[in-house]
Amino acid sequence: MNSPAPNSSPTDTPLNSVTLGSHGPTLVLLHGWGRSLEALRPLGEALANRCRVILIDLPGFGLSPLPHEASNDGGGWNTAQYSERVYRFLQHLGVKSCILVGHSFGGRTSVRLASQHPELAKGVILIGSHGLKRKRSTLDALRIWGIKTTGSVAKKIDGLIGTRIFAHYFAPKFGSTDYKAAGQLRKTLVKTVNEDLSAQAGAIKVPTLLLWGALDRETPLDLAQSFRSLIADSELHIFPHKGHEPFSDVGSHLVARYIEHFLIKRGFLT
Repeated sequence: MNSPAPNSSPTDTPLNSVTLGSHGPTLVLLHGWGRSLEALRPLGEALANRCRVILIDLPGFGLSPLPHEASNDGGGWNTAQYSERVYRFLQHLGVKSCILVGHSFGGRTSVRLASQHPELAKGVILIGSHGLKRKRSTLDALRIWGIKTTGSVAKKIDGLIGTRIFAHYFAPKFGSTDYKAAGQLRKTLVKTVNEDLSAQAGAIKVPTLLLWGALDRETPLDLAQSFRSLIADSELHIFPHKGHEPFSDVGSHLVARYIEHFLIKRGFLT
């Protein structure tokens, strides 16, 4: 683990990271929400024989410090701030160019990073990535609208008369598992969940591999198809019997094999 320098701010504090392998293309692996680099370590180990692999604990996860509150509104970070934090850390490590590998929330961050710093990203690999608005049925859209409206009303009532309706009733009943467990990152979760990175995805011009589990309920296949349409030079592979984390357990070797094939096909690996 990296130790913060005396009197350093969370913005300057090095992120916790692990480097595996010492030769070949540099892959930067970014984990999903509520996870840490350990979730991707087996995949990193499977790739380390032929690649230099850097696994990073994103700010607020694993052994990395919490992000400081956004300077404007104190409302938590968005993915632009996460990507800039990762970018500065990679500069600290001396990484000039790499292939970004992002799972779920790490995929959001990878999309931002690749669009904001095209000189850094030689390629992108998204695994069950979040970041786009989902296509929903009218009934589903109405249900979500109703929940959001009820939450807003509950907050207004709490603000007017000092009750705790939102915290004691609404959040426990309607909040997602991630929302309930987010703690100090709750505002960050709300901010990032509501982002639409369609423009950023469309700005990615480097070779991109999309890896998706057919049984993924958190980021269903319609998101994969949307990413495929938005990113010009992209290819999609679907694992028929996998869910949101196709790299878990023995799946790490399966996913690593497809990544290596992509790297060879696109000239990153010989």
